[in-house]
Amino acid sequence: MKKMNFYPTIWSTVPFAPNAIGDWYAEERDMKELILKNEAATTLKVSEMLLNITKFSAIDEHGKEHFIMDFPGQNPVSLKGIPAGTFLRSRSVLSLPEGQYTKLRFYLAGWGNQFVYQDGVEESANAFERLDFIIEDGFQVEGGEAAEVKLWFDFAPFQWKRHFKPLTDLFIRSKSPRPRLANSFGN
Repeated sequence: MKKMNFYPTIWSTVPFAPNAIGDWYAEERDMKELILKNEAATTLKVSEMLLNITKFSAIDEHGKEHFIMDFPGQNPVSLKGIPAGTFLRSRSVLSLPEGQYTKLRFYLAGWGNQFVYQDGVEESANAFERLDFIIEDGFQVEGGEAAEVKLWFDFAPFQWKRHFKPLTDLFIRSKSPRPRLANSFGN
């Protein structure tokens, strides 16, 4: 009898991904890390967002908005939660005037926006004009700081049973009524 090893890719990570190797051999640089939270994403248990960002701004403690960057013709950017291990890097956040900042605001285009929930259900999010993310513990900008900022998003982790959803959908009928073929044609 032949013995076969099985290594599921669902539960494993790639130990030698190209970006990980680049980070290992890169020179050490001072980075600030910000954890961003969105109340609506927390209550709806969003695990991933695909956003078509047009503008990016920061809001200080007095409520004044400071625009950081514009994204002309941007394709959707995938924002994943901390459990996924992905983040965004930004050098332009540190170009803000000195002060205390409480929120980051992403302005969205009217197309290409999508939320993915923890159970794997995807939903269009084109109705939102902007999304505000609260910076955990705030963010103080002072002169001569770090070269980059890592933006981590606090989203709900994916459920393991979402991988079996297509299989369960075969056996469980949808609770929404299906249209009948006879009524689908005009009389």
